[in-house]
Amino acid sequence: MSNAAPDAGPERFLRTDHLHQDLKGRAVRGGVITLLAQGGKFAFQLINMVVLARLLSPDDFGLVGMVTSLVGFLTILKDLGLSAATIQRPEITHAQVSTLFWVNTGFGLLLALLTLAAAPLVVSFYHEPRLFVVICTLAAGFVVSGLSVQHQALLRRQMHFGTIMKIDLLALGCGTTAAVVAGCLGYGYWALVWSQLVLMGVTTISSWIACGWRPGTWHRNCGVGEMIGLGGWLAAFRMVSYWIQNVDNVLIGRFWGTQQLGYYMRAYQLLVMPLSQINLPIGEVTVPALSRMTDEARSYRDAYGKVLQMVLLLTLPVIVVTVGAADWVIEVVLGKQWISAAEIFMWLGIMAFAEPVRYTTSYLFISQGRTREMFFAELISSVFLIAAIAIGVVYSTKMVAICFAISSLLIRTPIVLYYVGRSGPVPTGYICKTAVPLILASLAALAALYGFRHSPLVSLPWINPFIGAVLATIITGVVFLLMLLLLPAGRSSLPGVRELLPMLRNRSKSKAT
Repeated sequence: MSNAAPDAGPERFLRTDHLHQDLKGRAVRGGVITLLAQGGKFAFQLINMVVLARLLSPDDFGLVGMVTSLVGFLTILKDLGLSAATIQRPEITHAQVSTLFWVNTGFGLLLALLTLAAAPLVVSFYHEPRLFVVICTLAAGFVVSGLSVQHQALLRRQMHFGTIMKIDLLALGCGTTAAVVAGCLGYGYWALVWSQLVLMGVTTISSWIACGWRPGTWHRNCGVGEMIGLGGWLAAFRMVSYWIQNVDNVLIGRFWGTQQLGYYMRAYQLLVMPLSQINLPIGEVTVPALSRMTDEARSYRDAYGKVLQMVLLLTLPVIVVTVGAADWVIEVVLGKQWISAAEIFMWLGIMAFAEPVRYTTSYLFISQGRTREMFFAELISSVFLIAAIAIGVVYSTKMVAICFAISSLLIRTPIVLYYVGRSGPVPTGYICKTAVPLILASLAALAALYGFRHSPLVSLPWINPFIGAVLATIITGVVFLLMLLLLPAGRSSLPGVRELLPMLRNRSKSKAT
């Protein structure tokens, strides 16, 4: 690797002494690269969504969605948190990484066998015999992806962010191409299956090529026990969070079939896709920065407040358009055949009003080392959320989205806010005080958009779904900014965001010296 230490042997891929010469520069460049790469990922994902929505049916998406709930959960287990151990440990040996590699590989094989064993049970649960071959095919992905866990971790340890992003974009591009080609050839739901396998295969091969490290043999008593235990509460949180996000898919697939599940999953993915492109890069920069401010409560609180303002400024207008112009957005992005997903999309959008605030609380939990509390907050809220979804699935897919939205707004988010604010430098009241002006501005924008949708203007012959979606976006942006300028607390949020990046850079510099 180009930035590796000059030492000979496998240890050169593990040492990080040379990184301290320009740690700040590498971190800043890494943040810029990550942000730019998110744009590329979003483009591929949007192409994938727009094209495949016109090549495949809701039944195709629903069928594969039944399987991905199980496969996605096992994928979370695949890593075992060992990549984080490799990245975060100050010093690590070739023997330790080799042992972790064989643990990941062996566990990937075990997950593949468990998936094969579970295939008949999944078929029986959904009463869908086509799932058997799909599950058996996707099981191979666990073995393939397990081979790249430590290579990816070593690339991150060496801060080769550009290389990592190239691998991600190449894999996503190849997976998208495979899906589109298979869809054009009429292979139906197999296009989605092959896309996932190609993505995992390209990621593994590219990681091995980019990272010259090669595993040795398994070593006993090399100190990996502590590493395997690292991040246990965080892993548990991710598992609970995953099932919260997927229990609706499981129940809809079981009781309402592949077509309704296809509508629901595509609506959810269309909502989450743009929001994740905003939240993920901000989180990757914010958590390390906040972790270095924990001993200065005021600086920590101010930095988080500005991050929260920035997240809300970027995400709330997207959510307003989602709710106020759901049918137009669905028709423009997915096509007329998906219009039945519009009401589901709208209700999930209402749920999303609380998501930016709830998502940023993870920055506080993780940077303060309170992952145990984060796990229990998610566990408690999951009980109410799953109960609400179970009630909704009795009636309809739309009712699932309604119950999901109500329980998330009124139960899940308040529980998380209570837990995160009961200790640490950021109380719950501060979070609410920071968020309220921007939420009020978004509600005003939603009211204006509602008025536009019910005005005679929408009946004009030149207002088609595309023009309507564009006008809805403009109205939302203008009203949202005007309300922020009218509200004193809203005006203060705008310069606060401009001050955020210099603050984080200065904090990095002062800590480095």
